[in-house]
Amino acid sequence: MDKMLVTSQGKVIVTNDGASILDRMEIDHPAAKMVMQVAETQADATGDGTTTAVILTCELLGAAEALIDQGLHPTTIADGYRLAAERVLETLENEAIEIDAHNPDRLQDIVRTVITGKWEGADAQLLAEIAVEAVQAIEHNGTVDRRNITNQAVAGGGYRDSEVIDGLVIDLESSSTSIVAPEAELPRQIEDATIALVDDQLTIETVDGLGTVSLDTPEQRQAFLDYEDEVYEEYVATIADAGADVVFCQKSIDDPIRYLLARENIIAVERTRKDELIKLGHATGARYVGTVDQLTAMDTGHAGLVERRSVGNRELAIVSECLNSKQVSILLRGGTKHINEEMKRVLDDCLDALTLAIETQVVLPGGGAAEVMLAEDLRKHAEGISGREQLAIEAFGDALETLPRTLAKNAGMDPIDALVDVRRRQHEGNVTIGLDIRNGDIGDMVTTGVLEPLAIKQRAVTNAYEAATMLIRIDDIIAAAPETDTGEDEEEDSDTLHAATGGYPWSIGHSMGGHGHAH
Repeated sequence: MDKMLVTSQGKVIVTNDGASILDRMEIDHPAAKMVMQVAETQADATGDGTTTAVILTCELLGAAEALIDQGLHPTTIADGYRLAAERVLETLENEAIEIDAHNPDRLQDIVRTVITGKWEGADAQLLAEIAVEAVQAIEHNGTVDRRNITNQAVAGGGYRDSEVIDGLVIDLESSSTSIVAPEAELPRQIEDATIALVDDQLTIETVDGLGTVSLDTPEQRQAFLDYEDEVYEEYVATIADAGADVVFCQKSIDDPIRYLLARENIIAVERTRKDELIKLGHATGARYVGTVDQLTAMDTGHAGLVERRSVGNRELAIVSECLNSKQVSILLRGGTKHINEEMKRVLDDCLDALTLAIETQVVLPGGGAAEVMLAEDLRKHAEGISGREQLAIEAFGDALETLPRTLAKNAGMDPIDALVDVRRRQHEGNVTIGLDIRNGDIGDMVTTGVLEPLAIKQRAVTNAYEAATMLIRIDDIIAAAPETDTGEDEEEDSDTLHAATGGYPWSIGHSMGGHGHAH
């Protein structure tokens, strides 16, 4: 389900991404901050599964509180959780399903699983097709370099206008000023273009802090103008001698230089972001130079086509048909800026999931099937544990089943009936049975194509277990003295000091005996 976040400035954000929600919430409690870090860690590692990791963490903490009330020591609970997590990770490895990473239909199944609940209908199918097309275009020997994918979103269009472009798309509105031409408009397309990259500004150097120049005579003014013209002509001559058809500059370009370049039929693009400059270098083979006077023909690169395209209210430069380049760009079109931002976020999740699936080639059944299977396995495993840890292992299994219950509730299904039905049908022998929330029914997740990469589930379980056990072992919060910079590295005892959150330094001591309490 979506959440609407409203900032103090009145900005409205609608999303259901756990990491995005927590990142924008005002959280002061130190334990809550540690739970928030679970989402951040999950997002950084896999890009998806943040809500799963947070829900599981909170359920493990809630179960621990109940066990403490029953008389279990926090250390016993932590040991039980450790045994449960080890069993879960082992079971996940054994139950993982191998896939053909080059099968586009199977990859679209994985993407649709990510999108479900975030984007609906035919638009979700379009996003899935776009994500798969982009990833397969850059995949090489079983690896995916996400740096070869560029996302651009332009408001004012429809979802169906979105496309994957073989090449690099640069937004001239956000990265550069408008292109200047002396008389007629510069060509919209340049074939077999020579590319030059300048990691500097093309302008007249002035003394820092000097805003005006005082001229006493007309001759001095003319001499100053002649000096400027000479510098500008040298800049343009250097670029032209290098054979460049298009020059991308990271910083500003003075209007007279852009005018003179246009006179030579050279397109000048200023304020190109550094990451775009690097991608242009990888795609075209050009080497960016620190100053324009260092530019030679050896530093230039080549592109089969450079095209200027008007999309919505934006002017785009598209550099494509580059030899030995796997650079692709995804051009997303949505009605508003908010829709575009959410589309980009969902698409990033899809690309992350596809990257994991292609590089690992193993997945798990989604729809809560894996969690129900794991919970049943933990209950059986707990029967072989003689100590009190048995109760903690069973509690870990119950916490896992919170995920399919929440999924059923959000899908409009009865959570109790749905969970009981999945348990029953899995008990009959098919552990891939889960919640088919698209049809509001129970079904085989492999057959219906509800799949998620193994790595996402592994990381979510690991993050939740580690965060929960760390908090369970805390028996008090102590206000620490303000930190001072001594200029020397101070070693901290990891057994007594676990964490320090920004703006809230705190020391954590372990319970050495007696009755532990979770705070």
